[in-house]
This record gives sequence, C-alpha cells and structure tokens, in this order.
Amino acid sequence: MSQTYADIIIDISHSAIDRVFQYRIGDAWKEQVQVGSLVTVPFGKGNAHRHGYVIGITQTPSYEPDKIKEIVDVPQKGLPIEGKLIQLAAWMRETYGTTMNQALQTVMPVKQTVRKTAQKVEETTLPDTNWEFVTLNDEQQALVDAFAEDIQAGERHTYLLHGVTGSGKTEVYIQCIKEVIREGGQAIVLIPEISLTYQTLARFRKHFGTRVAFVNSKQSKGEKYEQFRKAKEGEVDVVIGPRSALFTPFPNLKLLVMDEEHDPAFKSDQAPRYHARDVAIKRAELEEASVILGSATPSIESYARAEAGQYRLWELKERPDGVQAQKIEVVDLREELRRGNRSIISRSLYEKIQERLERKEQMMLFINRRGFNSFVSCRACGEAIKCPRCDVALTYHQQTIQAQRQLVCHYCGYMTAMPKQCPSCKSNMIAGFGTGTEKVEEEIKKLFPAIKTLRMDRDTTMRKDAGARILKQFAEGKADMLIGTQMIVKGHDYSNVTLVGVILADLSLYANDYRAGERTFDLLTQAAGRAGRGEKEGAVVIQTYQPDHYAIAAAASQDYKAFYEMEMAYRRMLRYPPVYDMLQILLTGESKGKVESYAGILCRDLKEKTKTLQYTQTRIIGPGEAAIGKINDEYRYVIYIKAPGLGAITTLRDYIDTCGCEGVTISVDMNPMTVC
Repeated sequence: MSQTYADIIIDISHSAIDRVFQYRIGDAWKEQVQVGSLVTVPFGKGNAHRHGYVIGITQTPSYEPDKIKEIVDVPQKGLPIEGKLIQLAAWMRETYGTTMNQALQTVMPVKQTVRKTAQKVEETTLPDTNWEFVTLNDEQQALVDAFAEDIQAGERHTYLLHGVTGSGKTEVYIQCIKEVIREGGQAIVLIPEISLTYQTLARFRKHFGTRVAFVNSKQSKGEKYEQFRKAKEGEVDVVIGPRSALFTPFPNLKLLVMDEEHDPAFKSDQAPRYHARDVAIKRAELEEASVILGSATPSIESYARAEAGQYRLWELKERPDGVQAQKIEVVDLREELRRGNRSIISRSLYEKIQERLERKEQMMLFINRRGFNSFVSCRACGEAIKCPRCDVALTYHQQTIQAQRQLVCHYCGYMTAMPKQCPSCKSNMIAGFGTGTEKVEEEIKKLFPAIKTLRMDRDTTMRKDAGARILKQFAEGKADMLIGTQMIVKGHDYSNVTLVGVILADLSLYANDYRAGERTFDLLTQAAGRAGRGEKEGAVVIQTYQPDHYAIAAAASQDYKAFYEMEMAYRRMLRYPPVYDMLQILLTGESKGKVESYAGILCRDLKEKTKTLQYTQTRIIGPGEAAIGKINDEYRYVIYIKAPGLGAITTLRDYIDTCGCEGVTISVDMNPMTVC
C-alpha cells in the first residue's frame, strides 16, 4: 500500500499559512484525515505536540520519507469551523485556478488586536433612520412560511427571491433569519456596497439588537478580526457586510443571504477571482445551510438556474399596501436638442425638480461617471490628453482631495494639473468634453441657486466612513438632492425621495462588454426603485439618446421577464454565459513585443491542445490587444475560451498553469464580470 502524506499548517494566520509542513498519515488515521481536519503533530526539535490543519493530501513526499514525522492524533471527529473554511479554500483553488496560499489568505481571518475606539466609530456613523416594524403581506408571509417548513423538514435549498423594487425583500430576509436563530443557527447577510452596510445595520438592529455585527474593507485588520471573534464565540447571531463577510467563522451557520445578488461587486477582481454567489452556495453545502439570493434584477445566470430548477424561485410582484408604483418617463435627448435645449437637464426633469423643491421633497440624480469632464481635448489639433502610463484619456476633476483643477487617470491614479495649452501643438484651444458627477452638480446649482446638494462618488467617499456620513446627512434631510454614481442607486430607502433623474442612461451601453445591456437594465431599474418608497408618489425621468434600446425600454416598463428573454436570445446566439462558460486569459508585461509574441504562442498551443483532446465544441478566441491596451506601464493581450460546461475549460486552464514566459504574467478569470 502506498504511503500517504498530509500538508499541514500549524498556525492559522496570514503570516503563517505559507509555512507548510508535511507529515505521514499512519494507517490508524487514514479513514479520518481529510482536507480541513484538525490534527496533532510532533513539532520542532523537541517534538512538542501542536495542533495543525490539513490543507492537502498527497502520495508524493516533499523530502526524504524517513525524515517525515507521523501524525499522532486526530482529536476531533468531523471538521471544526477552521477546517470547513480550509475545505472551502481547497474548492476555490480547484474552481478558480488559484494557489492554495491565495485561497487561504482569502478565507482565513487575520489575527490582530483591535483598537478600543473601533466600536465608537461604528456607532457614530449609523443613520438616524426610524425603521418601523411592519406586518408582512400575504406574498411575503407565504415565502417565510415555506422557508420555515423547509427548515423544520431538514431541507436546505438555494432560493432566488425576485422582488420588484420596494416589495419588501429585506423583511423576508429578517423573518427567515429569525427562523434559523430560533433553531440555534446563525446567518450572514452579504451586501454589495460598503455604504449600504450602515443603513442595513441600523435596520437589522431594530430586530436583533446588539446580536448583529458588521465587517467591511474600510475597517482595520484588527477591527475586522474583532467582529469575526464575536461571531466565532457566539456573541452575535448575524454578520452583515460585503464580499469578505462571506468567510465569517460562525460555528453553526444556517443561512446566507445575498442582497442585490446581481451586483458585479460580488466578483473579486484579484486572485482568487471568485464569485461570492457560487462560493456562498458551496459554503452552504459544507455547512448544511440555506442560501437566499435576492434582487429586483436577478443576474441572467441566477434566473437561468432558477428556470432550470437548480434554485427555487420566489417572487414578490407587489409593493406593500399604500406604496404606489413610480411613474417613469423616458426623455429622448435628441428631441431635446432639436428643440434648442443644450443643457444636460431636460425640460421635464427641470420642471419636476422645481416641483419637489416647492414641496420640500428630496431627489436623487444618477450619472455613472465621476469627475467633471470625461476627457480634455485640443480643438486645434484634435489630440486628447492621455495618461502617460495607460492607454486612456485623463478625466478632468474640478476638485480632488489633493488639489483643484486636476487631470486624473481612473486606472493607475496618475494626476497632473490642467494645462493652459495643448501639450502637442501649444494651442490655447483646449477644453473639457463629456459629463461627470461634478459637472452635473455645478449645472444643478446654476439652475437652482438655493438648492442644497450632496455628491457621492469615489472621490467624495475615499476617507473612512465618508460615505456613511453623506447618507446620514441625506437621511436627516440636510440636503434636497443627492447626486452620484451607482453608489446611490443600490438598496437605499428614503421615504421622502420622490424623484430620481437618470442623466445619461445609455453611458453603460457603450462599454466593450457582453454584459453591457444587463448592466444598463440593472442600473436603471435599481435607480428607478429609489423613488416613491413611502406614501408619496414617486417619479422617474430617464434621459437617453437610445430610447428604443431593449434594455432601456424594459427598464422603463419595469419588465424583467421581457429583458431576460431578449438578453438570453443574444447570449445563445453568441455563446456567452450562462449558455457557454468562458475563461478569460489576460497576459501582461512591460514589453509589448514580448507579450504579443507569447500571447500568439499560447493561443496556438491551446488550439492544438483542443484538437488533440477532440474538444469539438470548444472555441479559442484571440489573441488580441485588450480594450485598454496598456495600464500602469504594462501592455495587455487577451485570449478567450468558450465551452458548454467546465470540463474542457478546467483541463485547458490546468495546462495554462504549466505555461509561462519570463517577463509575461498570465492571469485567468472564469466567467468574468467585465471583459478585457
């Protein structure tokens, strides 16, 4: 019988997980030891007994077999919470093509001390919103009852909750969480934006008091570890936060809720490039827990899985009693221009803003582009001022944290003062073009001098808790209008907001991305949902140059099903996810020639491999220069693999792991949320 060895980490902390020690698995332990197992091993020169966790099992020794010590005990039947997280890391390694070290660094909490002021920061940033306890309507109660029946029957499922904006999805989450807490379980609530954490926390604390904790990426390592400690030791029942909250070490996790499940923020843009939805479902499988995915605009992938029976589909089609549907108007900006209106504010939107100011009601204006002008160009020679490190035009900002009148690269952070002359031809005919949040705010103040505005985008929320302070001011009525990017359209609930204006609805349609239509529909539907969430009637004005585009038309009519059918038709025709799976291979390096050359070599090798393995339905596309050919002085080329299922893609990805070229970095992304 061949000998088996276990790769073991002795201390669970980020500083130690790359220190792996190998031990022999004796015959007495072979049936018990698995990835994630807690074991006792002789450690160091004195062979002191230490606990460790198995992160891998192999039949290949790392050094001379007679020098490898043997595991002395497996002190615990089943897996401890750390062991389950290690198993999850192992699954992430296999699924997303990352290293075990990278996967462990993602799932394991950092051991740090926390400053005593952390709780004070948390409390002072909570909004003063008076959430009322509500009685569930028949639709909501039916879903909660069905969930409770499944729990009592010992059944665990993934549920897709498709509810129109304002239909009370959060109330369903809360009641389902109460069901699992009643059974002794705990719950994790995932939300896409840090700015939502504080509002969601205030709402949940009305129901669960101090048994709720929150995490986010703005917290220090010590602050985050303190929240995880509370969860592990049973001091809290619910943890709320963005993607990283998924790895909260609850000892009896029984429910994972993923609000706004369609949001791209749930996909990690760094290795391991995991999607929180799929990792949540895998963790639920390991924990014997349930998953609720909620959205007014479910991702195409999730809705397709629900239609195929992989998820249970829940629907909320009505808003609560007394809450009316918004009145949505689409304004054709081409017609506005023909009638002589050159302002970025249409006549209809202007009139509605004036009415809300007179009635002391609040408003939101949404444009998914920050800055003042999207680019600066010379009208004499036509040259746009570009970033010296990236293949993109610089964006003009009237005000940054560092200085005024700056040109900024939104990719590498390069910044320079706005020139008075064209750098190329020295002409004075240099000006900014395009519109961002700063310009919209300036235009609004010119049209309505007495208006009080707040602006919320990446520039105004860079400092810790800045986003929460902006939302708190708006919730307290200290501003008439909130102007911002997509940060302001996701899940916020203000009863006095009765008007939402979308300045340029088709901005996201121009993206070089097969998800552009879906992203546009999602943003418009979510933006429209911010209006009229109380008893006052809401209005929405969508300004666009393409009023007939199916994504804009479906958003205006709030018809998700019509959009889904049209979008799926395109996906089937072009073989994009979820019809086919897709692997994106990005090659980067400082030498354009070397990156381009190796991209060609790798692509030819992949095509040959596909022929050899007879993957007749697998398509290799490329190589080609990425849409942005250079970022931060690194040139970028891309290859795509499409296949009906993960089998062929996984085999080819494993082959890619064996490839390499000095000076060229290869990264892979399974079913990317944004294509290169």
